[in-house]
Amino acid sequence: MTEPATLGEATSAPVPAPAAPGGAVPAPAPACRGWSTVRPPVHGLGALLDRVDARTLPATSRAIAIVRVWMVGLAEREIGRVRRTRDRVRRTRDRVRPSPAGSDDDDGPPALLDVAGVTPGGVVDWGVRMLVLGLVALIVVSATAAILQGVDHAPSSGPSSSATEQAATSANQPAAPDQPVAPALPAVTIGPGPNDPVADYLGASRQNLALLTSAAPGADLYAVASLTAPRTPADLLEVFGDFRTVQVFFTAGIGGEQEQAVVRDPVADVRAAFGSAAAQADARAAADTQVGNTAAADRERRAANDLRAGCGCLFAVVVRAPAGRLSQLETDPRVRVVDPAPPGSGPPGVRFIPLSPDRR
Repeated sequence: MTEPATLGEATSAPVPAPAAPGGAVPAPAPACRGWSTVRPPVHGLGALLDRVDARTLPATSRAIAIVRVWMVGLAEREIGRVRRTRDRVRRTRDRVRPSPAGSDDDDGPPALLDVAGVTPGGVVDWGVRMLVLGLVALIVVSATAAILQGVDHAPSSGPSSSATEQAATSANQPAAPDQPVAPALPAVTIGPGPNDPVADYLGASRQNLALLTSAAPGADLYAVASLTAPRTPADLLEVFGDFRTVQVFFTAGIGGEQEQAVVRDPVADVRAAFGSAAAQADARAAADTQVGNTAAADRERRAANDLRAGCGCLFAVVVRAPAGRLSQLETDPRVRVVDPAPPGSGPPGVRFIPLSPDRR
């Protein structure tokens, strides 16, 4: 009588494989234990992906686990707070409207918060849980996208070749020398043009000053005031002593070149301007003497002497004053015309051209 097989033992002997035709016995198949089959070596992009997975996936998994624990804890705290709120509302309702004696709360109508779904397993509970699951899924997707992006766009260890070439080109090019900055050109010109009739210019200037005075008599304006005849520096103080003078125009002697100077002190600065012009006249006289131009040299020497003596060579000034006072200055018989600049403009954005006394 055959004894029953013990649990875990084989119930039958292995059946030998049938003999192949011709008497040859087939070789036994290799035993496979799970995934123990040796994989062929991987090269190229596959190897790179394997290395990236080996380095990034453990850290990503730990980060996701930490975030998941934190989110679950947050959800549990929120659910607990909702439940505590529900309990407080129930207790308040019971105190305000107590149930009759002997009645059972379970037999009455369901609580309002239960109907709304605040109970465990209700709408709010399920909504919070779905929100947590959605956030976890979003984190997983973001981490996966970051990993794939890092594999596709691996940063290089050094600067790019184009940046290196640009740096080398910039280093080989010589530094450009400092270019001189051109002075700003005046945007507005106040004064007569070379071909303008004097009468038309005088009429337009007077009309412009009258309009500005009527519109805003207290507005400060720059204006060029041309004199009827050349004046000495002492006479200049008599005419414009009550005005702020910022520029003067004069001739370097009778028939000489017109000069101009920016002044702050109408006495010291005018004297210095006359002295500088006299020195230039002496230099021109010396140059004329060297070339044998005796007449020109004598004229320049006379001009230099006149300037040092404080000649009557001043024929125009630029002043700044309210429009009303400029209109009063125009009535002075020693003043030929006062031509104002537009409101809000002045040196160096304005170029002033005076009307010389000999121009009629």
